[in-house]
Amino acid sequence: MNITPPLDTSTKGFRIPETNIFIDPKEPVSCAIISHAHGDHAVEGHETVYCSEGTAALIKSRFKYAAKTINIISFGETFTIQNIPFSLHGAGHMLGSSQIKWVKDGITHVYTGDYKRELDKSCEPFEIVKCDVLITEVTFGKENKIHPPAEKSVAALSEYKDVNLMLGAYNLGKSQRLTRLINDIHPHLRVMIHPKMIAYHKIYESMGFDLGKWEPYKREQFKNEKGIIYLVPPPVLLNFRPGTHFLRAFATGWDEKHARFDFPFYVSDHADWPSLIKTILESEAKVVYTIHGIGEDLKTTPELKNVQVYTLSE
Repeated sequence: MNITPPLDTSTKGFRIPETNIFIDPKEPVSCAIISHAHGDHAVEGHETVYCSEGTAALIKSRFKYAAKTINIISFGETFTIQNIPFSLHGAGHMLGSSQIKWVKDGITHVYTGDYKRELDKSCEPFEIVKCDVLITEVTFGKENKIHPPAEKSVAALSEYKDVNLMLGAYNLGKSQRLTRLINDIHPHLRVMIHPKMIAYHKIYESMGFDLGKWEPYKREQFKNEKGIIYLVPPPVLLNFRPGTHFLRAFATGWDEKHARFDFPFYVSDHADWPSLIKTILESEAKVVYTIHGIGEDLKTTPELKNVQVYTLSE
């Protein structure tokens, strides 16, 4: 299948050709479809936004002026913009995260946004969406890059006895997932969270996702009592020097980011190499465009010998 790139790229972000419809634009635009509420995909000031209910709740919390009009779309619901039919489908990355599907000139496209295929009780699950053209993130698109199961990483926290733990986690998405996982795997431990996470925890719970027990950070208790895991934003983690009553770790899939802390803690909310391959094959796409990373390894992997793989410049 020989086709032109499915999205135009500019400083404003991705635009569907021959329209003024942007996907995850980086600047305010007249018409935006937003995959999820992280800052590298969602900005404020748009005229009209289309997104999931979870994303709408989060961007309203994050931004003073998210958009003039926000259209909330249910997963699987078809909506039409400028005579193009669209639908949103679960991406499994965080609350409300969506893959975006549209049909133009008889070709079915799917933009994955950020996604993961692991089970995550704190958000909607990933969904396979059949298409002709798949536009996939490749944050961890290096051959043989495999994330250990998050449950295994969290279970390993039991190795650190008689000492509290300070875990770096992004305020939105990662911290809610960890709160749920720690409650499931270590129900005897107390989860304290940084004040900047509280509003997001409450939104998750208002959307029906039970995160388990958690409480705001209490400095004296964390210092003088045991059995506490304190979730903090990455910049806060970096500002804490090693202490005698706690150990530090950063929840991430990046190998190089663990060295500066007391132990490695692998928890990623992005697809690893096997998940990328599986998703491409199960989508049945014959053409793949890669974004948000380096997808060169996909072009030469034997599993995708019947798939045309291109890089979509950003």
